[in-house]
Amino acid sequence: MRRRTRAAGTSLSSIINTITIRVLLIAAMLALPLAGFRIVQGFDNGLFAKRFEWAPRTATGNIVIVAIDKRSLDAVGTWPWQRSIYATLLDKLVAFGVKDVFLDVDFSAFSSKREDELLAAALERSGGGVLLPVFRQQEMASSSETVVTRPIPQLLQKAWPVFANVALDEDGIVRRFDLGSQLDGDPTQSAASALGGIDSSSGSLLVDYSIRLDTVPTFSLSDVLNGTVPADAIRGRSVVVGASAAELKDIFAVPVYGAIAGPLFHVLAAETLLQKRFLRTLDQRLPELMFGALLVFGVIRWRSAGIITIMAVGLTIIIIGEMGAFLLQARYGILVGTAVPWSTLVLAWILALNERVDLGRLLIGIANTEARNARHLMRRIIADSSDAVVAFDSDLRIIEASESAKVVLRVDIGTSLLATTDAAIIDVVRRLVLQYDAEPDKVHAARVDFTANPGSRTAYYEASVTISPIEEPDGHPTDARSLFAGCLIIRDITARHDYEKRLRMLSERDELTGLLNRREFVSRLTAHDGEVIVSVLDIERFSSLCATLGRDVGDELLKAVATRLENAFAGDLVARLDGDHFGIAAATDGQSVEDFAEGLLRLIEQPVPIRGVAVPIAVRVGIASSGDAAPGALPTAAESALDAAKGMPGRQWFSFDPTTAVRQARSRRLERDMRDALQNRQFFLLFQPQVEFDSGRLVGAEALIRWDHPEFGLISPAEFIPIAESSGLICEIGRWTLLEACTEAAVWPAELSIAVNVSAIQFDRSDIELDVRNALSSSNLPPSRLCIELTESAFLDHGGPSLSKMRALRETGVVIALDDFGTGYSSMSYLADLPLDKLKIDQSFVRQMNGNPSVFEIVRAIVSLARGLNLQVVAEGIETELEAEALHRLGCEMGQGYLFGRPGRSVEMLSKWSAPSRLSARV
Repeated sequence: MRRRTRAAGTSLSSIINTITIRVLLIAAMLALPLAGFRIVQGFDNGLFAKRFEWAPRTATGNIVIVAIDKRSLDAVGTWPWQRSIYATLLDKLVAFGVKDVFLDVDFSAFSSKREDELLAAALERSGGGVLLPVFRQQEMASSSETVVTRPIPQLLQKAWPVFANVALDEDGIVRRFDLGSQLDGDPTQSAASALGGIDSSSGSLLVDYSIRLDTVPTFSLSDVLNGTVPADAIRGRSVVVGASAAELKDIFAVPVYGAIAGPLFHVLAAETLLQKRFLRTLDQRLPELMFGALLVFGVIRWRSAGIITIMAVGLTIIIIGEMGAFLLQARYGILVGTAVPWSTLVLAWILALNERVDLGRLLIGIANTEARNARHLMRRIIADSSDAVVAFDSDLRIIEASESAKVVLRVDIGTSLLATTDAAIIDVVRRLVLQYDAEPDKVHAARVDFTANPGSRTAYYEASVTISPIEEPDGHPTDARSLFAGCLIIRDITARHDYEKRLRMLSERDELTGLLNRREFVSRLTAHDGEVIVSVLDIERFSSLCATLGRDVGDELLKAVATRLENAFAGDLVARLDGDHFGIAAATDGQSVEDFAEGLLRLIEQPVPIRGVAVPIAVRVGIASSGDAAPGALPTAAESALDAAKGMPGRQWFSFDPTTAVRQARSRRLERDMRDALQNRQFFLLFQPQVEFDSGRLVGAEALIRWDHPEFGLISPAEFIPIAESSGLICEIGRWTLLEACTEAAVWPAELSIAVNVSAIQFDRSDIELDVRNALSSSNLPPSRLCIELTESAFLDHGGPSLSKMRALRETGVVIALDDFGTGYSSMSYLADLPLDKLKIDQSFVRQMNGNPSVFEIVRAIVSLARGLNLQVVAEGIETELEAEALHRLGCEMGQGYLFGRPGRSVEMLSKWSAPSRLSARV
């Protein structure tokens, strides 16, 4: 080694001299402005960051962060959250009166149907002011093709898409943000440009990191949900909802602040736009080249100047230059790179030093010293390395080894690598030696994983082997086999292996039960060959059980059911799809669907022991088998069958039926189309006349809603009203019906009233008193001319609150009628307490009363009861003169039905009843 160092020193001393160094330094000074950008860019970036720190700015406060922080994760529970949480959050933010809401959460995967529907409804209620993220990413790591990840269509169609990509510079730092990109051929803004209030959707800008993070209003999501955040702190501002907890890994490296959460980056980018800080850089190559030329001229021209003087002049130039660059960046947003000028200045100082000192000998001395220090340092590094490091020569003899390598490989310096090392490493070393023999002028490297058992546990290691050519000091080639040096580095990756194994399990398994999750269940089912039966099992009354016994008991029940299913279907696919839904995919083995279903029900019928108590459970099952759908679609088909089973009282299981699936698909289609139908006025009202028996005159009409669907035509209320009730749209439809009916009736003769049905769900969930007052006020209809018809289900489950609502409603002056009397609970105990004006006899009694004496007596009793309670009686469904006469004799005051007219437009009804006429003339 010493001989090699002396030879290198002799060679250097014969080449390096003052003139050569001068030429090289001048060439470097002139070339640096043209070729040194990448070399010094890191230094410039550091200066830009420092200037941001020295000129801090306050955020506008127009954008608020609602952070998914550690406290929110602890309060809400396991991540990812159910989408109903975001729905609740949106409703609260809308109630606060916020401007725009950016939900920086990935909604590209389907959740449960109910959870997706709840969030979609919340997005709808927000009025289109919610931004959802889309991401453009490579389709494959090795491909240049990109694909856009976007929220599920059910959510995206009710919100605005914005790009949320964060682009890293080559050093892994985020300095720029995009203004937008193309989405399906349409220009689409980024989250920053949408929040920043600009129209541009192309190009990119630099982020102004002088904006202080601590001046951005930030609130914990749990505080917003709990209502502890004042509404004034958020009202009128844009809101960004996203992860700030370190556990969620949405962290990016940035200048000034080190690392920040993704949502905070979008806020800083938007604040850059709001403050109109359009940062820009300049092409400095020509000024820098001129500066370098001036320095060369100055150094050569003033050779007699002292070194101290030269250093003072250089420092003065640096101070003045940095002050100017700072002011330009702070005031005008112009980023001036000074790394190249100052590097050129350093080279100029070295050039000046070279003019006064013989650098040749100085460099030789420095090279020799550094070589000795490098050898000592390398030995120290190898000896102390936490990784196992082994250096070996061309004879595969170990010449250096760290202490950790001696422990892992049980080797020592001087021994042969082949005699003591793991077999996997020996194979790699031999292969690399053969490659080196074939190509001795190249570096050859390979990596291999292996396991070892140090003690009682299995450890996992990653070994990297490198063979590199070396040169002989005399420069003459010798035996190629003697000219390489080898290095073996072994790293303990046991923790990483365990972590990756855990991640794989979490990505495939349900965390609570350990069963497959939905995604993995569908994936494995898609790859399955052969006939298969897929069933989806739902635990009945699970929510009620959790509410009664506690959520922890519900979790134990789910685990117990999972264990029972896993034991019974060992070797088959068993999954927890979501909530209390389990999926089983089993080979048919000639078994019929009926036998499979009965066996599954018998398996579950035994009570589940939990904490010493036998908890009885019941289930509903939906089943689909090969041939019903493609393998990957069988779970959806089974869920369709499960929905059908739930709709059949007394039916515990149901097999997939295409007709039922079509009906369910039609219901889902109607549910999607219903809101547009309300906005596009596809709903309309018909009116059925109500006639007074004594006088035979028209006294009012009942408003009946209809839907003229653009594709399906007229749709019966019996079909779309239950859908509206289940989706929550019944409140909006009912509000529209009230307003439309009152507006129509306001132009009728003053003696005519209008009756409007109010759904039990609408009565319970909406402020019906406010809706009625608004309808009466907008239409100028007197309250006494409006009759609100309620069924018993509107108040049976919530007696006290419902009675209060009814009394408040009656105080407005409207008439209240009990509809379909006799078909429901119809208890006399509550009837006397209800604030009613009318009873309506259901048409099922009217149609049977003349042919069935028992029914006739029931009608007589209803009329007698109404008289005793001082209530008017209206009979529905009258179709014959005989029915009308019988009801009149019994004392019924009013009636409606086909005898008096089918439901029609109000103009037609009024035209028919315009001339005074007796009842007998209307047959």
